[in-house]
Amino acid sequence: LSETRAPLTVAAAPARAGRMLSACCCAKDDEGQFIDDGNLVQDAFSKESSPMMNPPAATRQTAEAKKRETGAAAGPYSPGTTFTLSISRSEEEPIGLDIDLIDSVSAVLVDIKEGAVRAWNERYPERALKLNDRVIEINGVRDDANSMVAKLKADSTWTLTVQRPSEFTVSLSRADAPSLGMDLRYAPNGNTLMITQVGAGPMQDWNMLHPDKAVRRHDRIIQLNGVRGTPLQLLNASEDSEMLNMVIVHYP
Repeated sequence: LSETRAPLTVAAAPARAGRMLSACCCAKDDEGQFIDDGNLVQDAFSKESSPMMNPPAATRQTAEAKKRETGAAAGPYSPGTTFTLSISRSEEEPIGLDIDLIDSVSAVLVDIKEGAVRAWNERYPERALKLNDRVIEINGVRDDANSMVAKLKADSTWTLTVQRPSEFTVSLSRADAPSLGMDLRYAPNGNTLMITQVGAGPMQDWNMLHPDKAVRRHDRIIQLNGVRGTPLQLLNASEDSEMLNMVIVHYP
């Protein structure tokens, strides 16, 4: 999506990811791509399958990432909360957001660039929007991501309802399971794997044993075995590992 006055980037579906993924393209560009989660369990990633194997840009877990996971960020907009902001911009000012619409009902922040949102963050750091925040309503419009984006582009003042996720770690053993019991979807220019369904398998077993850290629909995997990065980098991080250690973002 783009316009002269207020460009922003929306995560869209690629053509086809190729043979390294058991995936199919969705009919609509904003719905992302489905993934067979068996790829997280099976040794499906060979060097011949993808030039992105062991990419140098993959980000390893740092002390800062651990701090994010524990929800150490202080302030009125803490992890696990829903809050409202009002942001205004000039006619010439860009929006300055990359967003992910693949759940079709919200806009998840992928990147914050020069524009109205970054200016807001610099002016009000205690109320700054952050990556992976989930906008669920814009100027009274909700439950339809495309309509929300239309309001974002058309209006110069936005009242945003935002969910700030909490983070927790899930550790699963590959064992002999053919699948983790998850349906996954991703946007190619995003940085998460979105969980669309949890069924029978190790993940459902985890939920039963850890109800306080149960993984639900629309939660997202943001780190896998110490790696943060693109969806393909996350998937590649599961190769040759008996244990899968995932950092999950969960929305209130």
